[in-house]
Amino acid sequence: AIEALVSDPASLARMRANCRAAVEEELNWDRERQKILSIGFVRDAVASATGYFQDREDLSICIKNAGGQVIFDPPLVVGEFPPTELGFTLLDEVAEECGKGTWANDDQSYSITINEVSADDLAGTGGSGTTDGITGGTFTIENPVDTNQLNVSCPGGLEAHSFNELVTQKCLNDVADFVPTATVEYSVGIPESDASSAVPGFIRFRVEYPPTDPLASGATPRVVEYFNCLIPAPPAACEDGTQNNDETDVDCGGSCDATCAEGQGCNANTDCTSGNCGLNGGLKQCLP
Repeated sequence: AIEALVSDPASLARMRANCRAAVEEELNWDRERQKILSIGFVRDAVASATGYFQDREDLSICIKNAGGQVIFDPPLVVGEFPPTELGFTLLDEVAEECGKGTWANDDQSYSITINEVSADDLAGTGGSGTTDGITGGTFTIENPVDTNQLNVSCPGGLEAHSFNELVTQKCLNDVADFVPTATVEYSVGIPESDASSAVPGFIRFRVEYPPTDPLASGATPRVVEYFNCLIPAPPAACEDGTQNNDETDVDCGGSCDATCAEGQGCNANTDCTSGNCGLNGGLKQCLP
């Protein structure tokens, strides 16, 4: 096939033209950006965020819009998304712990702990509308290594259940409503471009709990969202601390507004603050 192309310049030229057209018309970031933005859950998650990180490089504390914080230990790292595990602590507006949780993607194990709150303390919040306190406790799902079991324990340790994963998968429609499910959704965000503004990222953790009576008419699962935290949008090209696109050095030269300093790479005089691009030790660099 290669020999045929070499011996047929016209076919080779058509292939080059088709490849270039594919890159320009389909396989480019602006088109991919629009595809991402067209995904409804990204827009919804950003619009419904309940908190935010102050710094994209420090995802250890999410500040809740209504007061309080979510503390991540270990801190999240955008460069390591998708996350493989989560450990978080929920603080209220006076920095008192009100709950915590863990999640592991490899075996889908997770735990949620809600601290006990007395009826008097709950009444003091002014928003509960109930005279009952919160009993509190820990809800846990464990998937022991090398087994097909999901072990579920309820707060107080008074109730526990085991689900066989093979049976669950085979009879999904019959038993799905009985199995709690944790979901982690995320986006690293989209940098600003000439075509559109920047879009922040997010990370959201939800658990879908089965209804008290899954077989009852109209019974629906209860979805509890423990956090939905906005992540500052990534910096635009020419501001991201990386040499990419047509930059001749880090964040300078090429199509960047910033020109390069003496000793940095260049392709033309216009890439340099000095206006002088030449050879230095065989390499093209900005000269005095």
